[in-house]
Amino acid sequence: MHRSSTQHGPFAPRKPTRAVIAGVSAFVGIFTLFLLAGLSQTGRLKQYERSAALLGASTVRVAIEGSLNEHINLERGIVAFVASNPGLDAEAYSRYARALVMDDPIIINLAVLEGTVVKFVYPYEPNVNAVGKDLAAVPDQASAIVRAMSTRNPIVSGPHELVQGGYGVISRMGIFPTGPSGPEYWGQASVVVDVNEILRRSGVADHDSLAFMLRSNAERDSVAVPIFGDRAILGQDPVILEIKLPGAAWTLAAAPKGGWKTFGWLAFGIAWIGALIGIFSGFALYSLITTRGALKELAYHDQLTNLPNRTLFWDRLHVEAARAERDGQRVCVCMVDLDGFKAVNDDLGHESGDRLLEQAAARMSAALRKSDTVARLGGDEFAVIAQVDAPGGVDEVTSRIKSCFAEPFDLGSVKRTSSASIGGALYPDDGTDVEAVLAIADHRMYVRKHAAR
Repeated sequence: MHRSSTQHGPFAPRKPTRAVIAGVSAFVGIFTLFLLAGLSQTGRLKQYERSAALLGASTVRVAIEGSLNEHINLERGIVAFVASNPGLDAEAYSRYARALVMDDPIIINLAVLEGTVVKFVYPYEPNVNAVGKDLAAVPDQASAIVRAMSTRNPIVSGPHELVQGGYGVISRMGIFPTGPSGPEYWGQASVVVDVNEILRRSGVADHDSLAFMLRSNAERDSVAVPIFGDRAILGQDPVILEIKLPGAAWTLAAAPKGGWKTFGWLAFGIAWIGALIGIFSGFALYSLITTRGALKELAYHDQLTNLPNRTLFWDRLHVEAARAERDGQRVCVCMVDLDGFKAVNDDLGHESGDRLLEQAAARMSAALRKSDTVARLGGDEFAVIAQVDAPGGVDEVTSRIKSCFAEPFDLGSVKRTSSASIGGALYPDDGTDVEAVLAIADHRMYVRKHAAR
């Protein structure tokens, strides 16, 4: 027996919990979609910001690297000039160096070392203190001096504190004139450049949006002061670029001034919009499902007793008949009509009549099995569908229905006893057509009703 309109049957409306699950699922799905979209957009903006920082840092790197390489390559001309003029004096060197430099403020000096001792220097006056100095004895320059003695390639080092004062980046290149036994080390040519002027021209100091730190890779594991900037930038997840120089390399690190943007507001905003849309969509879906269930309730169930109505009764009757035919079983069909129902309405009012119908429906539903069906066909007329194993099962079902009317009914102002006329038929014993079987049960019910009168 089907106890309520929300519990059983192919036409039963959806449970409220299903509507809740659907609504919550819609909210969670939409909110998650918007949250992921917000996080994705945040990621793209972060990537764009990093790409913009990389582009800005690359522009600075090209400016620094290009200017350094341009100026330190001047030493190649000095090497060639000295190697081809073994009797070179200070005046001739000064004329050549003057033409080579052409008042370039980036060049601090151009020097020639014989062995490891400074022999010529240009310009002379600002750098006169360096003449005659053995640079192999200067601690922070000795390593580069020794390296230049064994190679014909440029060696860049520094910035160094210069013996004549100030700081500069030094590029050295060995001079190997051809002697009787081939090229022999004679000395070195050096170019000292003002790295601060190079950095100023590159824009590293006054960049609109980026803060920079420049250091020599030789200092990677040391605590030496960077060439430019603050080491704290390394803790800000900077973009890292390498500046390649002859015999050396520098690292340029850059990060936005004020730190990287988080764009958390964007993800929060998109997620908030998703939450609002999700709430609206979830509520709309919940309302749709519950409304659909309510419409099915109205279409297939009696509003007063909550029992299946005539439409659903016929559907279940056909389903049970098909099942009985398939499984070789029998189906009992009973028609039930309340006795004296009109008198209750006339004497006590329709509200009392409704009470009688509701209580009779509830008692019959409780007396039968959950697999059985109790339906209200209209007025005071009910119908029952129950599976039975033998012809005697009709009497058992009829007896259970009769027992429902043994106790008085509480009709509000009074209690009144009532009875019912019951007619039963058996499918397929009484017929192989369900409509015919129902007509037989209806006829038997009316026979008993007239007999009782």
